[in-house]
Amino acid sequence: MALMTHVSEASNSELYEHFRMRIEKNIRQELESAGYIVWRKGLRGAIFHELTEDGWERARREVGAAAPERVSSAWLLHYGTLMHLDRLLATRNLQLADLYVGPLGIPGTDTEPSAEASTPSRDAAPREGEGAGSEPDGVEDRVRDAYQRLADAPGSLVSLARLRERLEDVARDDLDRVLRAMDRRREIHLEPDPNRKALTQAVREAAVTIGGEDKHLITIDHS
Repeated sequence: MALMTHVSEASNSELYEHFRMRIEKNIRQELESAGYIVWRKGLRGAIFHELTEDGWERARREVGAAAPERVSSAWLLHYGTLMHLDRLLATRNLQLADLYVGPLGIPGTDTEPSAEASTPSRDAAPREGEGAGSEPDGVEDRVRDAYQRLADAPGSLVSLARLRERLEDVARDDLDRVLRAMDRRREIHLEPDPNRKALTQAVREAAVTIGGEDKHLITIDHS
């Protein structure tokens, strides 16, 4: 439920910051074996978790589940709220993806919808005039080329500040839109730098905001 609420992939530090919980190794292995999550190691050994399609389906079933026996009043209120949510999703023929578009209202994040909150999901049909053809010509290829030149090795992390220096002729909005689109298609991975206190102003300003969270680093898996 925490990963569902967070929407995008989340590290244990992010889960603890927002929900005061962590996914310990034994739980992670259990969830991975069940096919509910995938995970990867990021900068400084930070582990990032993300729900799979099966994980989202399991979360959807939990939304409509009855409260367990002998739980506190807080849990009863929680499940009661979920029952109303379940009823709304069913009557409006909505999916969780229609509701959970970003970690809105979580302490420490923006409460206004971010730009990508109004962006169609990767499965949605593009609106007229949108789609792959609406991206600036050649920018995606230039992102890949710049990454290859900056990365110490395939799959290593590169600062978006350094990437932007290589692509300084590309308009900020255009580059941000391309990076978000490539990240949604899993052609690249954008992630936050966990050492927030050590970030320079230039690194902070170069970040791409996705789901209310600033992403400072890019990696491309060439495997």
